[in-house]
Amino acid sequence: MEIKRKINLDVKRTVENSVAGNGEFHFYVDELTSNDYMPTYAGNADEKYTYDEMDDEFFEFLARKVKGDGIYIRLVYATASETNGEAVFELEYGGKKEEFRTSDVENVLVFEFADFGVKVKGGEVTFGATIEGGCVHVPYFAEFGSLKANEKFISLENPLNRRIIEIMEGMIL
Repeated sequence: MEIKRKINLDVKRTVENSVAGNGEFHFYVDELTSNDYMPTYAGNADEKYTYDEMDDEFFEFLARKVKGDGIYIRLVYATASETNGEAVFELEYGGKKEEFRTSDVENVLVFEFADFGVKVKGGEVTFGATIEGGCVHVPYFAEFGSLKANEKFISLENPLNRRIIEIMEGMIL
């Protein structure tokens, strides 16, 4: 399973597909710093912008960021619970909702909520998730299979992550 690959991704169509009409800006897409942190959450963005709608100026901003340190596009939002020895995940993506269940609770992390998406930098797309940034509470991007966060959360052995990757592959345009 490839986590990073060269791909000709249409940022505008992929963002429009992921947002599904919701007007919250950084909830779905954010610029990244060189160390994969999301600066808008801390008010440290290097370029000020406003977001009222997905207009040409917004996508020009994203195009500049893709050529720089990259952007993160959230494609799947998830909530979870554990009942009767089974992990149950509610997945929202592209205007759809899906329930994913697994009895393999040893290889999954049951979380309150999480999001999964892609880092787009130049022509390279990396599959991963937003990770809480610790004491500074600035989230950052971590690719699946990396050692950047709770290994169970972004493990490729995690059956949820295998399903998430399938979903995201279908959402990239």
